[in-house]
Amino acid sequence: MKRSGKSHLPYAILTDQGIVRDHNEDTLAITAFEQASDLVPESLLCVLCDGVGGHLGGETASRLAVDQITAEIEATDGSSPMIQLSNAIQSASELVWKTAQTSPDLRGMATTAVCAWIIGKRLFIANVGDSRIYLIRKSHIHQISVDHTWLQEALEVGLITRADFKGHPNAHVIKRYVGSEAVPEVDSRLMLGEHPEKNLQGMMLEAGDQLFMCSDGVSDLVQENEIAALLKNPNLDTALEAMKLLVYQRGATDNLSMIAVNIPFGNTPAAIRTRILRLAFFALIILLASLAGIYLGWMALFNPR
Repeated sequence: MKRSGKSHLPYAILTDQGIVRDHNEDTLAITAFEQASDLVPESLLCVLCDGVGGHLGGETASRLAVDQITAEIEATDGSSPMIQLSNAIQSASELVWKTAQTSPDLRGMATTAVCAWIIGKRLFIANVGDSRIYLIRKSHIHQISVDHTWLQEALEVGLITRADFKGHPNAHVIKRYVGSEAVPEVDSRLMLGEHPEKNLQGMMLEAGDQLFMCSDGVSDLVQENEIAALLKNPNLDTALEAMKLLVYQRGATDNLSMIAVNIPFGNTPAAIRTRILRLAFFALIILLASLAGIYLGWMALFNPR
């Protein structure tokens, strides 16, 4: 696919080392792509990775993963987004693992990876680790990705309840990550509160929807209802700065990274442009058909057999 200099959807990003950490092991990127075919319209790829492994290792792991995932998706045609996302994340994991073996300073490095690929207005997500994706729809916020943590696994088998999460000693034990020796299973579930039993990959986003992605440096300190309230600000950059301030007020003990994407009301400039081009094309066909009809009529009138 070919990169575009302009996104078909408005977005904002923010990453910060926080108060306690002296470096930032998070990496994020947003890449816009032009229409790839009649079936694959303009798209937006959002990737966020939260690295672990110390100053050099964590930074390297997250950067490698973001760059590799982005490059892998760019090399596709966008026709099979879930397969292509999964392959991209697993390719990044192999790269991080192999790179970690080249230096003692990098040994043991790893990263989370969470991806959202909005093709037109259809949403596809994939993740490994505990960085999150939320969907805010009609003022209600839903976590649509699934954490790969000890807590989540214990919850799913009934060992604990959500009430046990806060302050639990295993709160940050990750069970799946990018950079493991064995290629990790990529989670391809898109879960929505209204339909918890269904995988809604490829769901159509609605006007007014908002997508929010973050590392655990944000989700650990900001409640879901607070995220939804702050994102009501129509200026996404201002909203993310306000969220950063809230994290700082609560200690900012970890790096914090965020991506926010709006699905605007009405037609986007790209949609308007596409509609104008289609109308112009059909108008040209009608004009040519009319001219052909006039010409044939003229020939029949002045050249009788």
